[in-house]
Amino acid sequence: MKGLRKFSVLLLSLTVVLTACGSGKNETTNAPASFNNESTTEESAAPASTSTETEKEKEKVEVETTSYKGDGFSLSFPSSWEAAELNIPLIVAAFVDSNPKHGFGDNLNVTVEDSSASAKEAADLTVSQLSSGAGGEAIKDYKKIDYKDHSASGNQTAGVLKAQYNQPQSGATVILTQYFVSTGTKLYTASITFSEESYKNGGEEMVQQIIDSFQVTETAATSTSTDSNTEKATAKTNVADMMSLMLPSLVEGGVINEKTYNYIVNNHKLFPAVTAESKKAASAEVDKAITSRHLFKNINPYLDKMVEVSGYVLEITEEKIDENTTIAEVHILDDNDNSIIGIYLNSTGDILDDDYVTMRGVPTIQYSFENIGGGTTNAVLLTVSTLKKVQ
Repeated sequence: MKGLRKFSVLLLSLTVVLTACGSGKNETTNAPASFNNESTTEESAAPASTSTETEKEKEKVEVETTSYKGDGFSLSFPSSWEAAELNIPLIVAAFVDSNPKHGFGDNLNVTVEDSSASAKEAADLTVSQLSSGAGGEAIKDYKKIDYKDHSASGNQTAGVLKAQYNQPQSGATVILTQYFVSTGTKLYTASITFSEESYKNGGEEMVQQIIDSFQVTETAATSTSTDSNTEKATAKTNVADMMSLMLPSLVEGGVINEKTYNYIVNNHKLFPAVTAESKKAASAEVDKAITSRHLFKNINPYLDKMVEVSGYVLEITEEKIDENTTIAEVHILDDNDNSIIGIYLNSTGDILDDDYVTMRGVPTIQYSFENIGGGTTNAVLLTVSTLKKVQ
C-alpha cells in the first residue's frame, strides 16, 4: 500500500507529471513571437577574427511562439507545443512538447489558487515539502538550485524558484523552474519543466522568455463582498481540490472523475461530516443497495453516490499537514475480503489497526498496488465523509 503523501495546494503543479499528456484544443490569440537562443560568452560576442572564435559563435535561433490569454493572466509558449487537457480544476492551462528530442516531454502548466502567500512563502513551502518526499514517485531527489525575487507590478510579489529532480518514469534528470506571482489573495504559478539535456541546449533561454512573457493582469480583491464570495467558493471546492491534487501521488496516473468532483462540491458540508446534523445527512445520502462487490465489478456507475462499507483496519496513518488540516489514510478489509482505502480529512481519534470500522464516502477511483507478499492487490479508494469504530 502506498503511503500518504504530504499535501499542500501549492504543490499542484509538481504532483502532476506531463510527460505523457494527450493534446487538446487550444484557444489562443495566435500572436507570433520568438525565443532568442544566442550565446552570451565573450568569445561569441567578440569579432570572429579566428577560426576558434568562429566555431564558438552561435547562430541566432528563432522559435515561433503563440500567445495565450487566460483568466487574469497571459503568456507565450512554443508553437510546436500542444495544449494538454487535464481533469484537475486548479490547472488552468498546460502545454507539452509532444515530440521530445531528449526522451522527456518538456512542458509548462499554470495554476491559479486562492492564497494569501507571498511568492517567497510559496517557494519556501514548495522546497520544504518536496525535499521531504511530498512529490511521491513522480519527483525523486528534489534539490533546490536557487530562488530569486522578480520584479512585479503594483502590489504583486513575484519570484523564480529553480530546482532539479529525478523522474523515474522517463529516467530523466529534470530542471523545474517555477514562477510565482502573488496578488495577495491569489497565487499564480507557472511551472516550466525541461529535461536537463534539453535545458542545456536552449531550454534555459526558453524558460526565461516564458517568464518574461507571463503577465498577471488581475489585481487583489478589495471589496468585502468579493472576499466573502471567494471564501465561500474556496470552502465549497476545498476538499474536491485536495483530492484532485492527492490522487496523482496516491495512484499512478490517478485523476478524479468529474462526477465525483462535483458530488463532493455539491455536498461539501459532508466531507468530512463532523457535526451530529452533518453525520445524519451523510447517513441519509447512503445508497444501501450498493456494496463493495458492485464497486469492484464496475465503479463507474457509483462515482457520485454515497456508499457505506465496514471492515477490519489493516493499516491506518494520520498526519497533520498544517494547523487546520489533518489527513488520514485508512486501509480496511471488508467481509468480502476486498481492500478499500479511505482518505479522511479529519482526525481518526482512537481508531487503530485491527479495529472494526464503518466508513461512508463517495467512490473515487479503482486501482491496484503491489502488496507485501509480492502480488497485486485490487482496491477501491473512497473520499470519506464519516468514519466510526464499531467494536
